[in-house]
Amino acid sequence: MDWITIISTTLKSAVGVETVLYALAAIGINIQFGYTGLLNFGQAAFMGVAGYGLAVTVTVMGLPFWVGIIVGLLAAVLLAILLGIPTLQLRADYLAIVTIAAAEIVRLVFRSVAFKSVFGGSDGQRGFSDGFYALNPYPEGQYGFNLGSIPLFFNHRVLWVLTVGWVLIALCCGLVYLLMKSPWGRVLKAIREDEDAVRSLGKNVFSYKMQSLILGGV
Repeated sequence: MDWITIISTTLKSAVGVETVLYALAAIGINIQFGYTGLLNFGQAAFMGVAGYGLAVTVTVMGLPFWVGIIVGLLAAVLLAILLGIPTLQLRADYLAIVTIAAAEIVRLVFRSVAFKSVFGGSDGQRGFSDGFYALNPYPEGQYGFNLGSIPLFFNHRVLWVLTVGWVLIALCCGLVYLLMKSPWGRVLKAIREDEDAVRSLGKNVFSYKMQSLILGGV
């Protein structure tokens, strides 16, 4: 068994692109469920509509990359509103059911043959990241170091993704920390513990839940 390769692959995965994606998704779920008590089982749907919003804007509509990012984020906001309006005034179980269904609907629509010309079917859309990589400050090559006899190297494209990704994670964690220390965040935590008590104090629980769902989705 090649332990060097196993350890090297494990360490790369610990800081790799997939870890960045799951970390960002987890920060959003932490806002929704950890702080507000909203049982969201469809975080993949938010990631999906945002990702395809970006990809379709760039590849199909021919608009700039940064416009695609705005469209993707707005798509996540719209999904949160559509999911939240009929469910957030009901028990948490209903939100869980709706978000599971929404994630499956989003998956089926984006992978549908009927919309392959727009969404790319099961292959997805490609070629939408040129604007992102055009900003890459790293010259072409391999970057990293040897940890003892264990090689840890990334090419310039992956390193750029990781740099932006981990900076985003740090910024999001800092933002969430500050928000949860604010009066707004304390209301969210109070809703998690006893929303009837919060409602009795004159707070609009539905509005706070919607804000939490949108922020976590974005």
